[in-house]
Amino acid sequence: MLTAWLGLALVAATAGAAQPGAKPAAAPQPPPVAARLDATKASLDEIEKALAADAHFDDSLAELRRRLTVMRAELRDTIGALEGELNQATAQLKQLGDPPEEDQPKEDPGVAAERAKLTKQQSEVEAAVKQGRLLLVKADEASERVTDLRRGLFTRELFARSAGLFNPTFWADVSEGLRSEAGRLVQLGRAWWLYAGAAATRGSVAGAALTLLGFGLGAVLLFRWLHHRLIDGGLAARFDRAYQAVMVLLAHALTMPAAVIVTVLVLENYGLMPAWIRSLGVGIGLAVATASTGRAVARALFAPDQPSRRLFAWSDAEATRATFHLTWAARALGLVIVLNLIHKTTTAPIALTVATSAMLAVTIVGLAVNFMWRTARGAAAEDAPPGPGLRGARVLLALFVVAIAVPLAAGYIALAAFMASRLVIVLSLAGMLVVLDAFVDALFTQVLSGGSERGRAISGLLGLSSRGLDLIATLLSAIIRVSLLVLAILAVLGPWGVFADDVLTRLAEAAFGWQVGGVTISIQTVLGAIAILLIGVLGVRGAQRWLETSFLPRTALDPGLQHSISTLFGYAGLIGVLAAVLGSIGIDLQKIALIAGALSVGIGFGLQSIVSNFVSGLILLAERPIRVGDWVVVKNEEGFVRKISVRATEIETFDRASVIIPNSEFITSSVKNWTHGNTLGRVILKVRVAYDSDVERVREILAGCARAHPLVLRAPPPGVFLLGFGDIGLDFELRCILSNVENGLSVKNDLHVAVLQKFREAGIKIPYPIHDERVPGPPMIEEPTP
Repeated sequence: MLTAWLGLALVAATAGAAQPGAKPAAAPQPPPVAARLDATKASLDEIEKALAADAHFDDSLAELRRRLTVMRAELRDTIGALEGELNQATAQLKQLGDPPEEDQPKEDPGVAAERAKLTKQQSEVEAAVKQGRLLLVKADEASERVTDLRRGLFTRELFARSAGLFNPTFWADVSEGLRSEAGRLVQLGRAWWLYAGAAATRGSVAGAALTLLGFGLGAVLLFRWLHHRLIDGGLAARFDRAYQAVMVLLAHALTMPAAVIVTVLVLENYGLMPAWIRSLGVGIGLAVATASTGRAVARALFAPDQPSRRLFAWSDAEATRATFHLTWAARALGLVIVLNLIHKTTTAPIALTVATSAMLAVTIVGLAVNFMWRTARGAAAEDAPPGPGLRGARVLLALFVVAIAVPLAAGYIALAAFMASRLVIVLSLAGMLVVLDAFVDALFTQVLSGGSERGRAISGLLGLSSRGLDLIATLLSAIIRVSLLVLAILAVLGPWGVFADDVLTRLAEAAFGWQVGGVTISIQTVLGAIAILLIGVLGVRGAQRWLETSFLPRTALDPGLQHSISTLFGYAGLIGVLAAVLGSIGIDLQKIALIAGALSVGIGFGLQSIVSNFVSGLILLAERPIRVGDWVVVKNEEGFVRKISVRATEIETFDRASVIIPNSEFITSSVKNWTHGNTLGRVILKVRVAYDSDVERVREILAGCARAHPLVLRAPPPGVFLLGFGDIGLDFELRCILSNVENGLSVKNDLHVAVLQKFREAGIKIPYPIHDERVPGPPMIEEPTP
């Protein structure tokens, strides 16, 4: 650390000055950080000299790119460490404060020495930071230069014009190159034979043979088990077809390449294969993987021998033709890879490489034209429409045929071979992407959905609802499918001027962060913030649920206060989580003030009601003029309070309808709360009796009915009052108090029935106004007066 080195240097200098007769101290060694920066600068100068040369090769440029990638990562780490030291020194200087003015008392010498030490340290670390940033800029420029050189080199090689297929000189060079390469292959085989004869023993040969035999038997047994267990299963659901397609893809794509690679490793392990043959064997394994992948994609996608497993609704003839042509196109590409590897190993003439490229272009064009002709003729013969997507495939093939044939005829054989190889790669990767996409979609929609058996088990294990599991499954499915698409696009592009390592490097650089308005945002910080947000929200919700269901119900608090406490705790927890998320990104509260200032303008124009409801919600939760479960009347709406949120309050009416009322209505308007202080309530029963009724008997009956009801309180006792003399009778009123006003309607019903029954038993009549009732019928005819 630069800080530690500076401290040691200061101690050494002080000790040397304290000893008058001591020998002068040796020059201090530069700190490790400075030494690393100097070494990086020297390496960067060497790379820049190499880039300034006239001739460049792709292998050397790729090596320079690798060195620059490592160098840039180390520089970022170094700059990050130095910035941490610089911030620490700056904070310590801030704590010490500025030195006193001349007219002020002098400070302690120790404080002044510490300030001088920290100031020197700050300046040195700051200089190192500037040097590191400068080197990082130069390394970035060198990396861009390497990318430009590689693209230019690729472009020149791609558009280089050859002698042409119709030039006799070209074929003469090819013939001479074949004889030369055949001789070198014989020499290579003889050298391998001599090497194996010198290094091989009976034990090594037997061991290699037995090992290969064991691997072969194991592979055969595994393949048979997989074929019986995974391919010959039922085909009831879409997932079964997609699953078996993936298994077919993996089985056919990995078997032969694995066999080649295992053979190479076994022979090398027993000392039967030299290093130069090993590299050739690995290249052959990659070529076999290319050919096997094309065949695997064709069989998994088109399923020529299993129509029930086919992912495309193509006929058997169309599927068979597509499988045949894609398989042989991939085999042609794999053969060309092997031939080019042999040309490179034997340093064959360039004419052989050109001839190999021309052979690939001619083969792919022939296969494409043959496929288009046979499918078109088959559709005409069968008098049936082609399968879905077949016409589009023919159009794509026609475009590629033109793109291959025209450069091939013009002498741009490298371009024609490149387009031919791209066609095979596009078809193979597109088919693989379709298979994997179908598998991922079926997996998350049928197997891991909330309605499936496995989905219910997983949701129960994770404590998720079915809807939550479906949401997570949908998100995961989208992420995986988009990732597969991006990987397929990168593989198809290859060296089309967009190198895959360039893209991956950009992604790696993004992980270290970029500046946006003074805030460093990176993939790591974003993922960390998302993790903090998810964990924090889950933790707050879990604690809130624990308060609501476990802790608060065991207290003596009423349900309304329990709801207020849990709600306020949830809001406070979410605010704390949001603050932690912003802090992890690097946004402090001072920067939030800028956002608040911008929002204040919008609040002043159009968000008054939202802010008013928000503040009113906080007031309701704090002062609690209404609580959950209260019977309230507000804005001509009457019912029970079911939920109080920040913006609005939910009221359930007696008709079981939910009414959402803004919180500001409870603060600015008059509200009747039947159960605010307690649940006591009064029931009033109005009764009218005839004038000839016994007043005292009426009062006794009314009071007795009230006292006999179990829900009417004895204290205060029920009261019976003669309110007045009506037109047709005496008006009485019974008033009684209930322990729970919510029972008022049922109590009033019971009292009505009881009073009516007692009045009938006592002969007390309830008067009613006399009125005439006309019965429908013919009009009455008045008789004439005599």
